[in-house]
Amino acid sequence: MRFALLAALLVAAVPAALASRSGPEPYRRAHVPLQWEQTRALRVALQRGEPVYCGGGRSNAVALTFDDGPSPYTAEILRILRAARAHATFFLVGNRIQYWPDEPREEAGIGAVGNHTWSHARLTARPRWLAFLELARTQYEAKQRIGWKPKLFRPPYAAHSPSVDRLAQSLGLVEVLWDVDARDDVPNAKVRDVVRNAVAGLRPGAIVLLHDLHPWTVGALPQILAVMRARHLRAVSVPELLALDPPAADRRCSY
Repeated sequence: MRFALLAALLVAAVPAALASRSGPEPYRRAHVPLQWEQTRALRVALQRGEPVYCGGGRSNAVALTFDDGPSPYTAEILRILRAARAHATFFLVGNRIQYWPDEPREEAGIGAVGNHTWSHARLTARPRWLAFLELARTQYEAKQRIGWKPKLFRPPYAAHSPSVDRLAQSLGLVEVLWDVDARDDVPNAKVRDVVRNAVAGLRPGAIVLLHDLHPWTVGALPQILAVMRARHLRAVSVPELLALDPPAADRRCSY
C-alpha cells in the first residue's frame, strides 16, 4: 500500500515538473525551423526575385529587425532578446563593424545578420559599380567576423529599383523590407511612441522595422516583447519567418 501510494505521487509529479520547466505558453514550445529548412526557405525567396515585406500571416511568428548597427547599444539589445528567448535579424552597416567587431557573431547566434551596405548609401543614387562595391565589401567584412556571407539585404531608406534588386539577387541576397515601422529613427523619439507604433502593427507574419543605435529603442524593446508574449506572438529571425510562414502567393501582405 505504501509503495503504491508513493508510485502514484511520482506519476502525478512528473507531468507537473515537465510543464513547469517547459513554460506555460506556446511561445516557447513552438517549432524552431532547422537550418536546412531556413536555407531552403531563403532559396525559394531568392528564386521569387521580389522583396519580402511580410510573412503569410498563418503562424504566430513576427520578425523583429534592427537596422544600422552595430552600435554602442547592440550589447544591451542582445541581452534583452536573450532574456526573452527572442530571435531577431540585424542589418549591418559594413563600415561600423570595425568599431564593434565581436557583435556580428553575437547577433548571428540569436538570429540572423543581413547586409545594409557599406556606408548606408542610397543605392539608387549610385552608379551600378559603386552599388556593387557597397554590397560586396559588406559581404566580405561580415564573412571575416561570422564565418559566412549574409543571405539577407535591406536597402537603406528602402531605396531600391529593378537594377538594385537584380544586383542583390546576383550576390545571392534576399531583399527584405517591412510592413510595420516603429519610427524609432525620428530624432529624439519617445519610448512610448516607439512602443505604440510597433504594437499597432503586431500581427502574425509582420516584419517590424527598428534601429540598433537609439537609446529609446532599447527602452521600448522590453515592452514590445511583453505585448508579443501576451498576444502569444513570438519573435523570430527573417529566415525563421520565411520557413514558418512563407509570404502569400500574390506577394502581398495579407492584412
